[in-house]
This record gives sequence, C-alpha cells and structure tokens, in this order.
Amino acid sequence: MSLQNRRPQRRVAPVSDLGRYLIALGRALRERREQLSLTQEAVSLLTGVPQRRIWEIEAGVGNPTARTLLRLVAGLGVPCSEIFARAEALVEAVTPVADEE
Repeated sequence: MSLQNRRPQRRVAPVSDLGRYLIALGRALRERREQLSLTQEAVSLLTGVPQRRIWEIEAGVGNPTARTLLRLVAGLGVPCSEIFARAEALVEAVTPVADEE
C-alpha cells in the first residue's frame, strides 16, 4: 500500500470538552427538576418536550437546541443563566472516559 492511499488516523477522546459540558448541563437540569419533585413525564407535559428527549439531555447524550433548552428552563422556572452557571460548576466533576484502543 502506498503512503498516498493511507488515511491518517485520528484519535478522538470519547468525551470531549463539549461532551463534558453537555453532561454537566444535563445534570444541572436534572438537579432542578428533582428540586421541584417533578418526573421527566411531568416536565414533558409542562414543556411539550418529549420525555425521551428530556432523558437524553439529562443523561448527557443529547445536544439540546436553544429552543428546547428555553422550553425546559421556562417549565422548570429557572433562568438559563442559572442553569449554565450550575453546569459550569459541575463540569469539573465530569471525568473524561479513558481512551479505548
């Protein structure tokens, strides 16, 4: 195989800085929901955001649009700035997953 046909291999960390922030954002939203003693289903009914989508966001596997995030914070009665501030505080607690080879 010639060198021209070889693709360079990139190593991508399983949890990027963005991934860590999304996990922290989900945790901040879940904390607020739990403070209000609401289920994901109740938040879904309040906001119109599907329960499955709320689960994905809270688990850190979903990347919410601005519209979805605004609907959630409105339903949870909290300003976006407060959720983002809490996520900033939590992001350092999110441990990156070790590279798997």
